[in-house]
Amino acid sequence: MIIQDMFAEDINRKINGVIKVDQDADDVIEQELNEYVITRELKKHFITFFNYYGDAFDQPTADMGVWISGFFGSGKSHFLKMLSYLLENKEVKGIRSVERFRKKFEDDPATFMLIDRATKGTTETILFNIDIEGFSNKDKTAVLRVFAKMFYNHLGFYGENLKVAMMERYIDQQGKTKEFRRIFEEKRGKSWLEMRRVFAFNGKFIIPTLMEVLDMSEEDARSWFNDKTARMNTHLFRSSVFMIPYILSWTVLSVG
Repeated sequence: MIIQDMFAEDINRKINGVIKVDQDADDVIEQELNEYVITRELKKHFITFFNYYGDAFDQPTADMGVWISGFFGSGKSHFLKMLSYLLENKEVKGIRSVERFRKKFEDDPATFMLIDRATKGTTETILFNIDIEGFSNKDKTAVLRVFAKMFYNHLGFYGENLKVAMMERYIDQQGKTKEFRRIFEEKRGKSWLEMRRVFAFNGKFIIPTLMEVLDMSEEDARSWFNDKTARMNTHLFRSSVFMIPYILSWTVLSVG
């Protein structure tokens, strides 16, 4: 027998040296889940997190934030990514994330029950790097705008332009999304999903589409389109969130 045959996994396999949120291929996720090692310290963090998370099912709370703090290279991103897989109970190659963790907690069934219970409800996770997804102008709403951008993108709206995303959300609430896209394409000759990124250059098609679909006057449609003051604020985003049947649980990752 040679030494490499003593290992359970192929020692020549590709191993990602750094965990990144955008590495979401099934092979990568499978490897990350299967090879994640639960140390004694990590087990404490899993217990703390899922105890609080589980309590929210019994007693709803507005305290939705979790701050993960640690030194560079200590495993913050890795831990956060595992939490996202578990909360969503992501299925990869026919096996749910929680089932892949069952063996890791064979010596602690109580903790596994905490984790398993948290996956009984339907949960969607939005995992992103705030430094990469942030906007160029860094004002006091910078963090909020990144959250809004990723949330709207997750819902299928155009989060890169929050004015457009809020318009799309309003149209969707009226049940007019398909009609809006169809009429815009008839007028423009190209699909809305293709042209919304150049929203500002399509006023002569968007304005009449809004008039036809939402029964707006030309004055109102044009006034809204030309409004340069539309911007995201805390109250507006919170209103947007709670008008949509979603429960948000933001996990903030410290990089300090």
